[in-house]
Amino acid sequence: MKISLSSQKVAVLSELERKRKSVEELLLKMESYLYEPQTHSRFQKKESLKGNISRTADNTDALLEVLKMNDISIMESIDDIERQIEECYALELEVAKYVLNR
Repeated sequence: MKISLSSQKVAVLSELERKRKSVEELLLKMESYLYEPQTHSRFQKKESLKGNISRTADNTDALLEVLKMNDISIMESIDDIERQIEECYALELEVAKYVLNR
């Protein structure tokens, strides 16, 4: 039982680390000259997205740090983990919409 929990923790950590990298790539995409806004409302949307990206990155980093502590189990933080993964997916969708609607 202890081994499966350990492997489960490794799998969750790996998924969160992938999401963190994905969020970092979103920020790089938003900084690209290809997605420079042409209107005031698009500028506001871009700034809002960049703020959301930074907040999500910080939240993911904090969650990863907590989970990497040896005495914390996945089950104690499952709600936070699910919320963070959903937040990353939602952010990816928002950025995709922004990019496609230029």
